[in-house]
Amino acid sequence: MSQQIPTDESDVAHDAEFPDAIEALRTRRSGHNFDPDAELDDETLESLIRDAALAPSSYNLQPWEFVVVQDDDRLDDLVDLAYGQEHVREAGTAILVVGHTEAKTADRVFDEWEEAGRMDEAAAEQTKAQSVEMYEDERMGRDYAVRNASLAAQNLLLSAHARGLKATPMIGFDQEGVAEFLGLPDDEIPVVLLSVGPSGGEEPERLPRRGVEEILHRESR
Repeated sequence: MSQQIPTDESDVAHDAEFPDAIEALRTRRSGHNFDPDAELDDETLESLIRDAALAPSSYNLQPWEFVVVQDDDRLDDLVDLAYGQEHVREAGTAILVVGHTEAKTADRVFDEWEEAGRMDEAAAEQTKAQSVEMYEDERMGRDYAVRNASLAAQNLLLSAHARGLKATPMIGFDQEGVAEFLGLPDDEIPVVLLSVGPSGGEEPERLPRRGVEEILHRESR
């Protein structure tokens, strides 16, 4: 079994140089200016994936995978599949966040719930059956794949920013083409494609955002 990601705060290393969560949220930008002479090292890449995998998910199923492309020729192919978005190549690293359309981690996850004392055996089996049944509806399974994987993608974006990297999310790409190119099985779908790499300099000023008074609705729409 692979080494699990630390979830206890006491097991997680903290770096005082990283922005706190609120600062990271308010200063994160989609980066398009990457350093062509710098590469994303393996240690940093694994840290990004580790942080992404701490995202919340329905039933804690963690229904995601992360496919990394760094080969120059394959990045060129991804540019074509991403409708010519050149920063896929310029960043030097592309990460596809993949979502499961079936509850294929359910056996392991609910065993862990039971072992942790969160549920007895009967409750774990009942809840597992509920989660599997929800995914059996094709539309619902796809919706869950997109929603859960999107949470992980946002974690990855914030982690990249906190580490001084640039990252750009893309949802405009040839989904079927990317799935075939990267060899996804039938029960997995591409959700978000991210370009990640060392910064090549400043970005343009942030464009205006809709105000809270416009988007906040109390009790009903």
